This record gives sequence, C-alpha cells and structure tokens, in this order.
Amino acid sequence: MRKHGRHAPAFILLMLSKKSNHGLGILNDLNDFIEGNKLDTAIIYRVLKKLETEGAIDAHWEDSASGPKKKVYSITEKGRDLLTEFRKDIEASRNRLDKFIKMYDED
Repeated sequence: MRKHGRHAPAFILLMLSKKSNHGLGILNDLNDFIEGNKLDTAIIYRVLKKLETEGAIDAHWEDSASGPKKKVYSITEKGRDLLTEFRKDIEASRNRLDKFIKMYDED
C-alpha cells in the first residue's frame, strides 16, 4: 500500500541543502538520517536526473581518490525554493495526519 520514494525529491534536496554530494553519498546520508529508509540507488538516480533537468540541482564531475570520477550534485536557488514548497506541503500533510490519528483515537 505504501509508495516508496514519494518524498524522495524533498529528502534529496534536504540532504543537498546541507552539503554537495554524489548519488551514493546521498543514499548513505539518507540511510543514516531515516531509520528504515526504503530508497534505493535506482530511485535516487532517477530523482537526481529529474531534479537536474528541472534546474533544482547542478552537477559536475570530480576526481575520486578511490576510483572513477564521481558526479557531484549541488542544490540551486530554484532547488531551495522547491525545498521550501516541499516543507509547506509536508507540514500540511502532517497536520491532516495528526487530525486523522486524533479522530481515530477518540471513542
């Protein structure tokens, strides 16, 4: 019933608002941040591509001491605006869910 990745763009932008990172680094940060994270590399890279196409993030290649070059992503001003919109939407959803739980718990 639960759709994994629904809030993936919001969480990815949140992670990138703290620091620029490559895809696997973002996934690792999310795993540390969200207990039971269900996002996988496919979802992460699909969302990164979409956010880059929309201009919410920029990307550039960096040399890596431990292997091939890595594509590093950074949030843009447009991405920060989008993150603010996600925050408002999540707050509204949380309020609706709180009301649901309150009514459910009433007897």
